[in-house]
Amino acid sequence: MNPATFIFILTYILVALGENSPRKLDRPTATLLGAVLMVASGSLTRAEARTAIDISTLAVLFGLMLLLNILLTSGFPSWLAYRALNRCRSPQSLLALVIFCAGTASALMLNDTVCLLGTPLLLEITAQFGVPAVPYLLALATSANIGSVMTLTGNPQNIIIGQASAWTWSGFAVRMVPIGLLCLAANWLVLALLFRRQLAQVTLTQGPVSPPSSLQVDRGLAVKSLMVFTGLIIAFVLGLPMDFAAVAAATLLLVLANRPPHEALIKVDWSLLLFFAGLFVVVQGFLKADSQLLDILEGLTNALSEHLGLRQMALLSAAVVIGSNIFSNVPLVLTVSHWVDKMAHPQFLWLLLALTSTLAGNLTLFGSVANVIVAQLAQRQAPVGFWDFLRVGIPVTIVTTGLGVVLLWALAQFGWM
Repeated sequence: MNPATFIFILTYILVALGENSPRKLDRPTATLLGAVLMVASGSLTRAEARTAIDISTLAVLFGLMLLLNILLTSGFPSWLAYRALNRCRSPQSLLALVIFCAGTASALMLNDTVCLLGTPLLLEITAQFGVPAVPYLLALATSANIGSVMTLTGNPQNIIIGQASAWTWSGFAVRMVPIGLLCLAANWLVLALLFRRQLAQVTLTQGPVSPPSSLQVDRGLAVKSLMVFTGLIIAFVLGLPMDFAAVAAATLLLVLANRPPHEALIKVDWSLLLFFAGLFVVVQGFLKADSQLLDILEGLTNALSEHLGLRQMALLSAAVVIGSNIFSNVPLVLTVSHWVDKMAHPQFLWLLLALTSTLAGNLTLFGSVANVIVAQLAQRQAPVGFWDFLRVGIPVTIVTTGLGVVLLWALAQFGWM
């Protein structure tokens, strides 16, 4: 076996195992190890390793994380969430509100950020309302994943697709927003059905819930953050380069915030950026090797994409869903992205890849980082176990992925690609 192929497979196994690996390596460390081995083995030169790192993708992630961290610091998103949740009058309406708010917020913000903000808020709200937290935590996680499919900046794998494909932010959104909203509605129907008895047995035990006294809204910072964030969305819609727009917006807000910049910079998820950087190097080493495995994979994907009927789309979708849960969706998308433009119907396949790799995150607890965030933050007050998530994840993934693929196929039939 080619050394690069061995390193590639080893890295994917370590990424899939996460901290359950023999040396307790987390995902960023696993890709860093793979990148070092690629250079040490001679599979890539140091210059090739530097070139492999996609600075544009890292810039988009960095800019969005910095911008959103400053916005969250203002306290405005939490205050707004309290106002929205206080309008609920029944457990069922609360479920619907969580699903659609989390979904639409994830379309504009990274899905992980929505879960970081939403989990503590839901734990407090459900405790005060006297309703079980687990159904709403599952609604938050699944809806954040589903909603993130609607834009190129909704999640990390879509950012990769945005940099690798010819889709503009607005062109992608016009096609994927209707699909995402219908999938959110399907998610609500599935969850309402699964938890109908549990929610029917409870009522909201009190009236409006006031935000905690510790929540202080910095109105000046909130206004500045919203203005800059709105400007960023406008820049995306106008077709400005996403990497420059994101970094420029974050830099502008750092200046306008009039706060020590390190307070915002320290909250950036640097480990996620390291994970991406290492992954770029590992995938490039594998692609350069031109191994037998690469030829087999490329041949399979080409054969399936030549005639994109519903059967072929179902097979491709199933392969992406399974692969995303074995190896994680970001590594899978990064690898497959090098072939899509060489395949038949590339523009359509980019959308299909974005849809299926994102919705695949709802299958298992470890299918998405957003799921893990919810589980970790809630483990003391309302534990969400692997089997708890799987019981919901299987029907949600099957229904939303099936619906999404059929809707995408219908768009293609009407020539709207």
